Amino acid sequence: MTLRTAPWLLLLLLLPSLGLALPAVPAHAEEDPKGESSKGEDGKGEGEAGADEPERSPLGAADDKNAKALAAELKKVGKKKNSSVILPVLEKLADLEHKDFDKPLLKLLKHESSLVALKVADMWEWRLRDKKLASKLWKASWGEKKNDRRYAVKAKTLKAFARGGIALDGKQFKDVERAWRWIVGNPDPRHAPALSAMADWVRLSKDKRLFRRLAEELDEPGADNPNAPSNPPASWWEKRWKLWKDAKPAVVEALQAITGKEFDKSAEAKAWFDANGKKAGFEW
Repeated sequence: MTLRTAPWLLLLLLLPSLGLALPAVPAHAEEDPKGESSKGEDGKGEGEAGADEPERSPLGAADDKNAKALAAELKKVGKKKNSSVILPVLEKLADLEHKDFDKPLLKLLKHESSLVALKVADMWEWRLRDKKLASKLWKASWGEKKNDRRYAVKAKTLKAFARGGIALDGKQFKDVERAWRWIVGNPDPRHAPALSAMADWVRLSKDKRLFRRLAEELDEPGADNPNAPSNPPASWWEKRWKLWKDAKPAVVEALQAITGKEFDKSAEAKAWFDANGKKAGFEW
């Protein structure tokens, strides 16, 4: 026992004789069930992102030597027609970013294989750095003849524009709206990922210009007059219903992102527009 600890021990021995007791410590006190000890002054836990904090890119930077080798390998296999040769190489750099990857990835958006082009379209989400590169990406996707009917390839590249903070100009937006209208008018469940991707672009970019198209896609499709000569056949309506069902969740999320409201029916979105839309800069 040291001289420093002796007075404290004596005090502990005298407390009972003085009618005093040590304060009770709850058995669960050290467990901190609410996690209060890990919260900062703003009430958030360590490392806890705020709801409005933008997402960070999941890509890591490739070193120059490794990037050069991967880009050369991708350029080599990119000449092959067989997707099974190209896809494994794409996986090697799926989580990496480097400027040397830009050119081969842009070229592969035009590949004969839709599987390759679709994979690459997904990979562009976090790779857009500036307007110059954005112009090249648009040309290789929306401006490429091979992608005229590969709507999912084109639509998935829109996420890159949203993540990169690159707004679509008027002509580009008209291309997107035209694609939306074509898919809805020529329904095929296989195009649901394209509609969902366009809705995701709205959700991420907060672009208001597609509001009406989104709002009109809330209602379950059905014939107003089933007996009319112009009414499409049952097979058309079946495809239209499947397209609507698969894309609706993304549509609802997109509308909520730009209005702050969750709509289930087109009439609800139209009522909101009539009350708030024009003032908020929306169009119908």
